[in-house]
Amino acid sequence: MKFDVTVEAGGDGFVAQCESMACSAQGLSPTNALDSLRDEIRYRLELCPCTTVNDDYVELNVVSAL
Repeated sequence: MKFDVTVEAGGDGFVAQCESMACSAQGLSPTNALDSLRDEIRYRLELCPCTTVNDDYVELNVVSAL
């Protein structure tokens, strides 16, 4: 599943945001922020704690990076 995301420089690093999932994540680098956001989206897609979403199920499409 693909999600459009943006990455911006923030106060202490970078912020990645996904409007369609209404979530964001921070990291020291753009890659760290995207990895954290991917994990957050996977967590929100899980139906219950006993199910999991594969690592490759969530694809991030960076539409804007500053």
